[in-house]
Amino acid sequence: KIRRDLEELGAEHGFTVFPFGQGFISMSPTSKDFYQFVMEGKIRHGRHPVLDWNMGNVIVDQDAAGNIKPNKKKSTEKIDGVVALIMGLARATLGGGIDNGSVYDERGLLFI
Repeated sequence: KIRRDLEELGAEHGFTVFPFGQGFISMSPTSKDFYQFVMEGKIRHGRHPVLDWNMGNVIVDQDAAGNIKPNKKKSTEKIDGVVALIMGLARATLGGGIDNGSVYDERGLLFI
């Protein structure tokens, strides 16, 4: 029911909702990429305090096949920001290879 409601809500506002499971099959490839990016210093978030807190709370599960994923139940506190980053990274990198360019290609950066 929730999935259908979200798909309908997205459609009403012009968005496509993509399912993304929380198990090893969906989470592992991008969790591994995310870990590597963190270790290489490629993930920068401006020292956002909530994301710093989430990162410090993450406990990672590994199955017998070497797949990994963050475990919300075993983690000490909330990790939702990290899970959202992993899911967003998966969608951005595995999203069908469609490159629509960037708004910044046309207008450049805006400074306030």
